[in-house]
Amino acid sequence: MRVPGRKRLLVAALCLLVVGAALAGWQLHRATDTTRVDDIAAPDQLDLRSGDIIVAGGVSLQSRLVRQLTDNSRYSHVGMIEATPAGLFVIHAAPKGEGDGGVGGKVGRIPLDLFLTERGYVTIKVMRLSAERAAADQVAKDACAYAVRCAQQDIPFDAKFDLEEQERMYCSELIYLAYQRAGYDWPDTLVADVSTLIVDGPLITPDAFVDCDDFETVWEYQPPEETAPRNQS
Repeated sequence: MRVPGRKRLLVAALCLLVVGAALAGWQLHRATDTTRVDDIAAPDQLDLRSGDIIVAGGVSLQSRLVRQLTDNSRYSHVGMIEATPAGLFVIHAAPKGEGDGGVGGKVGRIPLDLFLTERGYVTIKVMRLSAERAAADQVAKDACAYAVRCAQQDIPFDAKFDLEEQERMYCSELIYLAYQRAGYDWPDTLVADVSTLIVDGPLITPDAFVDCDDFETVWEYQPPEETAPRNQS
């Protein structure tokens, strides 16, 4: 039986759609494959202190989605350094998912080495409140103490990114509140007014901390060109 020409065209179009979808899926998987990037390690002589702010950006699907939400910024996550006799840790609010260190879905505390390697990060910056600010060391320590208490209380992750509701927290909100409770006055420009399908209201992005003049860069890692976060998939 001969297949009418119109049906042949329909079958061909469906085949093209299937092939196109498969190719797009492969490209998305490749673009968000965290195993394609080299692990980051902090330099041995790096002097990190409690209260230092660490921002990160990667190639994972989660990182790319956050960057799209925040005008294709370089950084998609932020946490706080805690320096202890047992080593360096990062306190952060993160959703559950691959590479969450077993503490996803809440404010958690993980070793710095694990933070740097688990989610395919390729861009890192650590910042410290300038010594020119009054009582900078104490403010940073108090901010860290607040973040530690949040981790001890297992405060849930805020998937709605609601800055006005503090029973749950997202990553930037944790850092913002920690320094605010420690007596630091953030500039008004830190909080942006966002209107998207996910967020409709005030929002603080990880990139906003990078633009704060009161914080100085302590350490920065930039990726090789081929793995740098890009706007496209």
